[in-house]
Amino acid sequence: MKKTQITSMTTSEIEELLKSKGDYKVALRLLCMLSLSKGESTRKTQDLIHLSHNQIAIWAKRFNSHGIEGLKDKTKSGRKPKLSSEQLDWLRNLILNKSPMEFGYNTEIWTAPMLIEQIQNKCNVKYSDDAIYIILKNKLNLRHKKSKGFYAEANETKREDFVETFKKNF
Repeated sequence: MKKTQITSMTTSEIEELLKSKGDYKVALRLLCMLSLSKGESTRKTQDLIHLSHNQIAIWAKRFNSHGIEGLKDKTKSGRKPKLSSEQLDWLRNLILNKSPMEFGYNTEIWTAPMLIEQIQNKCNVKYSDDAIYIILKNKLNLRHKKSKGFYAEANETKREDFVETFKKNF
């Protein structure tokens, strides 16, 4: 009999999906509570979700005290974001739908310094290069891709002539 396999997503993609959705997290934790209620140990249950048995024990304690609400993530404390959700939507739209050339830059690819300038002009908020990349990844779910060295003002014919001359001379 042939073994059933998953080919539409990788294991890491499935794990990320489970971690990214609040409802999925609660359902996964509830599945652990079901396993514990059937008499399984926290160590055996950890094999089910690939997390530590200590975390499962913490969830069980919270579940016993607060029910299903205890399985939900607690609100995280910390500094309030500098950009509101509307400003983040504006930034996402800027990156995905606008060209830097529309704003006077001579490139088609957004860079951190350009984004910093646009955010400062529009939102009156200053960020560092590193912070921009964190916002792209964590807040906007975008990935930074390094571009290839293409220059709009480059002349391909002159470049080919230069390469040929260089090869002949060396």
